[in-house]
Amino acid sequence: MSIPRLAHVVRGKFDPLSLDQLSRNLREAVDDCSRVPLESLAEFPGAGLYALYYTGDHPIYAELRNKDVPVYVGKAEAGNSSYGDPPDEAKPALFDRIAGKHRMSISEASEPHGNLSVADFDVRVLPLDDVWIVLGERALLRAYAPVLWNTLMPGFGANPAGSARTNARSIWDSIHPGRPRAATLWCNRRFTRAEMEERILAGISIVLRDEDDPERESQLRRLRGLRANMIWSPAKKGAADRRSRVYRVEDFLAENAAFGRRIDDGDWVAAADLSEAQPDPEEVAEGNTLAAERDDA
Repeated sequence: MSIPRLAHVVRGKFDPLSLDQLSRNLREAVDDCSRVPLESLAEFPGAGLYALYYTGDHPIYAELRNKDVPVYVGKAEAGNSSYGDPPDEAKPALFDRIAGKHRMSISEASEPHGNLSVADFDVRVLPLDDVWIVLGERALLRAYAPVLWNTLMPGFGANPAGSARTNARSIWDSIHPGRPRAATLWCNRRFTRAEMEERILAGISIVLRDEDDPERESQLRRLRGLRANMIWSPAKKGAADRRSRVYRVEDFLAENAAFGRRIDDGDWVAAADLSEAQPDPEEVAEGNTLAAERDDA
């Protein structure tokens, strides 16, 4: 009887503290938590991770209905004192993030001006020590890539951008209008709403593929590599002409009109030279999150 070679039957050394194993454990811990209706989430102490799930009937999310796939994942840390004091675990940092910020945003994007409802969301919550929180958030981003509201629809969890005309409406605020913070902003700098929806649907089709499907990763790479055709940009710092540069005039006017924004002719000028365009902060933030979703990042 021949004895099989050891190299053929013994796997590599198992490291229970490897980043990959720890990430898997954190993801499974979140998935094992019960889903709670967002509108009835009661205050609780501590920091940790959370995942939001949409259960409503907005048509763009139709394929996610009855699927256990989050539309947004996030974290809240207890924080460290600059004097070396331990974090205050009694503070409701995680609850405040979910209810004080996100539940409020969804409420503002509800009828009559919006198309969401707090009643159409569930949340999973995993209290954690700060040391595990950043790793856990990245594990969730990787597991459910692309997480729609973190990557393809940025803006939901961001702080208000301000009301200057050089600030643009986020993708999230374009698809889900109603937040007062976006009322005075110009349209998105990179996408029309039709282009956003096409990109979102492509992302949903990817996230619903089996994790072992070889096409899943190749489609993710293609999606990450797509660059938008800039609609408009603020003037570069130091430019003599301070008017915003508009590269797709018809789309620029139509998108702003759809949001009820009247644009003065003296505030913009048609342009063709994209070298005059400033980097879009939303695109930079989106790229950082997409990088965090990659297994090799």
